[in-house]
Amino acid sequence: MRENALKFAAYLNENQLTPNMSAWGKFTYNGYNLGHMWIENNNWMFEIFDYLHFGDFSDGDEEFTKAVHDHVSICGAPCHDECWRAKDVKIFGKEFKSVCSQHSRAFVNPDGKTIEHIKKLIEYSKKTTPYAQQYHPNFL
Repeated sequence: MRENALKFAAYLNENQLTPNMSAWGKFTYNGYNLGHMWIENNNWMFEIFDYLHFGDFSDGDEEFTKAVHDHVSICGAPCHDECWRAKDVKIFGKEFKSVCSQHSRAFVNPDGKTIEHIKKLIEYSKKTTPYAQQYHPNFL
């Protein structure tokens, strides 16, 4: 796990996505927070914030698409800050109702293959602009 985390951290650094550990491990691209990574109960956690803008994307890698779909977070509003920003969206070809605009489900202790999926997800995320009402992507 440590080796995977170090390799992933190197990828983030090489791509100017260095996590800001004083801001909950968030990493920024073009002025928006794409996601964050942290340690919780001895688990390495990684999360992408904006799943609302993947509707125009498709990817032939079924394992990758399944990993994305498995990490969609359905809104349990209101969560923090009395958020009610859920949306019905298509994510890599699949329709989802009431997707959380704040969080995805975290990847927990990702293995090498999952890290490759996360890297690809980051590259797709870099092509999106966060929903204006989102909290985390716009909170620098």
